[in-house]
Amino acid sequence: MFEVINSKDKLEILKSDFKKLLANPLDISLAEKTCYDAWHMADWVFEEQKQVDKLLTKEIFRIRLFKECPEMKILHDIANTFKHKTLDRPKTHIVKTKKHAGGFSPGFSKDFNVSRLEVYLSSNDKIDVDDLIQIAIDYWESKLS
Repeated sequence: MFEVINSKDKLEILKSDFKKLLANPLDISLAEKTCYDAWHMADWVFEEQKQVDKLLTKEIFRIRLFKECPEMKILHDIANTFKHKTLDRPKTHIVKTKKHAGGFSPGFSKDFNVSRLEVYLSSNDKIDVDDLIQIAIDYWESKLS
C-alpha cells in the first residue's frame, strides 16, 4: 500500500519514525506509532514466511517470535492496549508506564537524566520505550537480512 510492498519497506518506515522518537522521546503519539509498527512487523513477516512455508501457522510463528525476542511480548501488550484499552490475553504483565521528563536533552546518553518513556513489569524489570524499539529493529533486521 502506498509503495510499502514488503516487510523491508515497513522496517524502513519504522526506522525513520524511530529516529524521530529519539529526538522527541516524550512524544506519546510517536511512541504509540513506533510500538505499533514494531509489533505489527510480525504480521508482515509472517505473511511473507507463510508463502515459503505453507505449514507455518500464526501460532507457530508467534511461539518462535516470543522465544527469539521476548521483548515482542511487551510490544504486543503496548500496541494492543493503545488500540483496545484493555487486553483479554496479555503476553506479559505491565505494572505501569511512566513519562519521565529529564533535565538533559535527548543527545545525551542515558548516564544523564534524559527524558524517556518507561515501562515497568511485574518482574521488577524496567525498559525504556526507545530501548524496546531498538531491540525490535535489531531483531527484524536480523530476520530480514
